[in-house]
Amino acid sequence: MNHKPIDILLTGASGFLGHYILAELLVHPHVRCRVLLRNPVAENLARLERLLIDVGVNLPAMMANKRVTVVQGELPNSLGSLDVDGVDLIIHSAGNTAFNATGSGEPSRTNVDGTRAMLSLATNAGIRRFVYVSTAYVCGEQVGHLPEAFYPTMPPVRNNYERSKWEAEALVWNWSTSTRTATICRPSILFGDSQTGRATTAKGLHLVAKATEILARAANDGSEAHRHHIPLRILGRSDATCNVVPVDWAARQIATITLTSTTEPSVHHITNPDPPTHQEVKEWLEKYFDIAGGQFSDASWPLRDSNHYEDLFYSLGNICLDYFRNGLTFESQCSANIPAGKRLIDQEAFFQSISYAQATNWFRSPYKMNKADDLEQRSDAFSSKWYFESFLPRVVPRSAITRVSELTTIVRYTITGPEGGSWICRFDSGQLKETQAAPSALKPEFEFRLSHEDLVEIAAGRKPMQDIFLSGCAEILGNVEQAMKMVPIIGALLKEFPVTDVENSAVKC
Repeated sequence: MNHKPIDILLTGASGFLGHYILAELLVHPHVRCRVLLRNPVAENLARLERLLIDVGVNLPAMMANKRVTVVQGELPNSLGSLDVDGVDLIIHSAGNTAFNATGSGEPSRTNVDGTRAMLSLATNAGIRRFVYVSTAYVCGEQVGHLPEAFYPTMPPVRNNYERSKWEAEALVWNWSTSTRTATICRPSILFGDSQTGRATTAKGLHLVAKATEILARAANDGSEAHRHHIPLRILGRSDATCNVVPVDWAARQIATITLTSTTEPSVHHITNPDPPTHQEVKEWLEKYFDIAGGQFSDASWPLRDSNHYEDLFYSLGNICLDYFRNGLTFESQCSANIPAGKRLIDQEAFFQSISYAQATNWFRSPYKMNKADDLEQRSDAFSSKWYFESFLPRVVPRSAITRVSELTTIVRYTITGPEGGSWICRFDSGQLKETQAAPSALKPEFEFRLSHEDLVEIAAGRKPMQDIFLSGCAEILGNVEQAMKMVPIIGALLKEFPVTDVENSAVKC
């Protein structure tokens, strides 16, 4: 079937949802896309190329075939010289997701002023179709079953983000005339790719999972009874739902809606007709992280009598409270595209996305050695000296072990072999206070002794530290009981910050 070529200007192409939208549009050979990138263009283009590789799109090839072109500009003010000649429609997916106002005027600056600037561009260029990517939670504090319709009066909102998205919707809706068509797409909470679990940012439900991981680490005192009786009040109703959708599915719906010809203004909910309940999410998180004890509560944050675990959990999780509201369902034509009996998010999909998040250090790529990290060595070589004197002092302050207040000790690491040496690290309340090469005046309480080959294996994440010691390949000297308590703590650090691009050395006993 032959389609008339269509030229689309896309904003937000390097965002989590935006690059998936671009990939879905490029599935259709009659579609050409111009992507708006801000300065530095070369850097942002390289980022977009990396994102698209992960979803099977070769950006350089697409650019060589004129399927993708780059236009330079920045919202809301730097759009005056934008090349939009021949553009048929605009998909405006760029947005700022900050819940609260910042000193730079966000999220209103990007979401409202940026949308106004794009609409002005469309008007001046005679572009007759404008697709705006909003949010299902523009509904504010409304409850019940919400129609696919524009809200002519702003609902009571919970934060500045919702306010800015409604104001932007109002601009888009009022732009529509008998000769111009506005389309509003409202995705709900975005989750990992339905096939791989892939995501690129820790927000929404991923942020709650990250908070749960921190909680599990804090409860890791060796007592099974304690891990399964954590005193945590979960603020919300167990039977309310968490409306999450896979990011690739959401992007596919937006691309389909965009490529469907229409002259009527419309609103589309990109939402989950069978979302998990809060109880299901709780059970999945507990099962995944092997903890339990949380109880749903009608209290509100901040809690006047919060305990240590609640402070830890809500230090990351409170941003999601506005999403986990009660009694919301959404009218959605997109539901017809879901096979009967298929849930968009089930336990398997949930576990897959959390596993992906952990494998990528919560969407930070594993630490890679480069020339800037080099200490008297080749950039492609791994040395014990570099690892203990440069790498560890840099990553420990960013690690979860800084929250292990009982971690106060002095430990010696002795690496055997021609590339080895001995280093003594002093920890105080989870902080790495100093690292000295032996001999040193510091008096270690215990010692880990292992080969350089073994250090390479555990640093690269190819073999757990526990396996190295339990197999007899390495030794523990001194206070063995205290050393064994530290093994899982070090293991958590190694899992957070594996070193990639190190030589593949076989483990030898």
